[in-house]
Amino acid sequence: MNKLHPILLIVILALHATEPIANAQAQQPSEEQLAQALKRFPQADTNKDGKLTAEEIQQFRQSRQRNRRQAAAAQPTQAGDANLTETLAGMNAQFKNVEVELLEWPSELHEKLGKMTKLAFVTRPVEKVEGKLPLLINLHGGGQRWFDMNLHEQLEIAARLGMKRGYDIAELGGKGLMALDPNTAERWVPDSLDTMLDYVLENFPEIDKDRVYVMGYSAGGGATWRWINQSPDRFAAAAPCGFTGGSAQDDAKKLANLPIWTMAGSEDGKNPAGIRRMVERLRAAGNVNVKHTEFEGADHRAGGRAVFGTAELVDWMLGFKRSATTD
Repeated sequence: MNKLHPILLIVILALHATEPIANAQAQQPSEEQLAQALKRFPQADTNKDGKLTAEEIQQFRQSRQRNRRQAAAAQPTQAGDANLTETLAGMNAQFKNVEVELLEWPSELHEKLGKMTKLAFVTRPVEKVEGKLPLLINLHGGGQRWFDMNLHEQLEIAARLGMKRGYDIAELGGKGLMALDPNTAERWVPDSLDTMLDYVLENFPEIDKDRVYVMGYSAGGGATWRWINQSPDRFAAAAPCGFTGGSAQDDAKKLANLPIWTMAGSEDGKNPAGIRRMVERLRAAGNVNVKHTEFEGADHRAGGRAVFGTAELVDWMLGFKRSATTD
């Protein structure tokens, strides 16, 4: 077997890997693995003989690449980390509806993104979707210890503790949308996020600019709240969840036209009461598209799992477009 570029290896492994994440290996697929791949991707069986070959896998990968972003967009990176490559392959082997790739921000852009890391995750639907794709941006939570970890360490801990990201709810929702999970080594900064979104919308022409959604939990929920307060007209809907509910000094009137779904665990310290007060401020400002869900008996960690287990959130968001187009 010829030596493959590590990034192409991600896709091929995603099609035939059946071992757990920690044991994902780059090797010639067995008959059992090919059979499993056929169940997931029957369209790869081009000669319709009921069997899948390595050549058909390669052809299927190439056909899917033709639907990828234009060359001007940022390209996935090797990241110099074979463990991360293998982990992504194992994740994709478990997903049925989406495929996750690494995205590397260009150096000239990365210099403008504060302490956002150079790598992010971008998720696309497995099945081709006609027309432009909605975009869901998820802002992760965490503190200094989390920020100090590399991506592979974060993924390992997330898998162990059941922590989820945007690609997980995109898989759960099973809808035709893209998801973007940027990563940061500090508290999220709205100015940097606006710069990132400018780049994404310019370089990913397949994205519907009027159907951009943002969500986050814990510190990511607070970041979502700060970002929509700074740039409310950029989004079609938002879900700031599992945080203190923002400041009473925030001008809720600027969010009167933005659909917002908030969630929190009922046993998550001061967060549920803070979010309830935030919901009251939004409704008092005239927002008629505010939803609130409180997960009975859930602490902070359980509340996060519940948020990313709410498949209805995806359907709800996709029901909205920006109320006014400004570009």
